[in-house]
Amino acid sequence: MSGDTNIPGGTGAGNYFGINNVPNAVGYIQGYTTQKSLGGSLLANNEFATANRYSEFTTDASGSYTGWFALVPTANARFNVGNEIQFGLILNNGAGGTGTAHQLYTTSTLLMLGPGTNEGANQATFLVGDSVGAPGETMVVIYDNVLGAGRPVWASWVEPDGIGAAPGALWTNHVPAGRWGAYVPNDLANGIRRVEYWDIGSGSLLGVATDDDGIWTPIPEPLFLAANGDTRYNGGATTLIGIIAPIPEPSVLALGLLGLTGWVCWRRLHPGD
Repeated sequence: MSGDTNIPGGTGAGNYFGINNVPNAVGYIQGYTTQKSLGGSLLANNEFATANRYSEFTTDASGSYTGWFALVPTANARFNVGNEIQFGLILNNGAGGTGTAHQLYTTSTLLMLGPGTNEGANQATFLVGDSVGAPGETMVVIYDNVLGAGRPVWASWVEPDGIGAAPGALWTNHVPAGRWGAYVPNDLANGIRRVEYWDIGSGSLLGVATDDDGIWTPIPEPLFLAANGDTRYNGGATTLIGIIAPIPEPSVLALGLLGLTGWVCWRRLHPGD
């Protein structure tokens, strides 16, 4: 995977989470790696790797694949605040080859944000959402409108994913099991008004939580009291927003999907977090 506005000769910048649309014993999210290479070894079993890894997926009979991909910015200059980056996939020949056969890149770009208390200047505030019961590895997609029109503001997943993380990160400290995290742009006038919960394997929408004015029921913890559930609040890295966004009571179909347990997933926009 790559996050580079110029098509690279190698694998591009950024780390990644490997996500399968068919689970194994550790679920759908197979691990995280700081190094990418088609000549490495398969990312698997919830590892937090610092050696070369790659991931695999299998298409259907028509050659199509629907799944989720996650890019993690690093301290690389390509991820400097204010930069626009593309999301890409580096593919081998599909038969075990270790060389690059295809490079696929999005035509749309992603804006890099950093923590801050000002509107504009590409600054954002960290948001913690409480799903009130969604299983770990349920995908979360958030919008600034009730109908879910246009591109989402952010996408991630409910914790836990079974993968360790560097100590001190906002995610590690403030996103325990049952919760998810996001960065909300400070110039987002509407705040967050729609939270969608998706099943990874089936690609099915499990439930939607909405709020008409972007001011949700707050998480009742001291860290989140200043924002008081207002997703328009500009708190930067010190004052966080915490909201309760319950996944609706699942239907019989949704329960079946959870028991069996494509959007691009974009996570941790702040370089180095």
